[in-house]
Amino acid sequence: MSDWYYGENGGQLGPVDDHALQALIAQGRITSQTLVWREGMSNWQPYSSLALQQVQPMSLGPSSFVPQMQMPVPNSGLAIASMVCGIVSLILCYVNAVAAVPAVICGHMALKRIRESEFPVAGRAMAIAGLITGYLGILFQLATIGFIVYFYSKF
Repeated sequence: MSDWYYGENGGQLGPVDDHALQALIAQGRITSQTLVWREGMSNWQPYSSLALQQVQPMSLGPSSFVPQMQMPVPNSGLAIASMVCGIVSLILCYVNAVAAVPAVICGHMALKRIRESEFPVAGRAMAIAGLITGYLGILFQLATIGFIVYFYSKF
């Protein structure tokens, strides 16, 4: 019985034995597209391909070699847009909301898509940064409007 390694959220987890692997499958943490590896396999493969190949472990004895999984995790475009719009909203004078509103909208959409994505997607921190700067831009816009109304009501 050999130990299994599997990929989750862009990282490598394991080792787990056959029983633990079956439990992870039952929990839905390992799907047909989850990359798995164990001794005797040349590369990481989707779990769905194992049923077709019947991989047998090589009897080379204990080995500390585990190939590292190199999976690039794409950034969310909406998260990038949210962060850029949020930063621009802080730079704009008197019209902060022009870029702040899109920053907030893109930030919320990015967080939802990242959370619901079947595959790992990076950019959660950028989406949160875009939300914070977007809400600050809206706050500055409201403060500017309030100051102008207060200033002109005195005259």
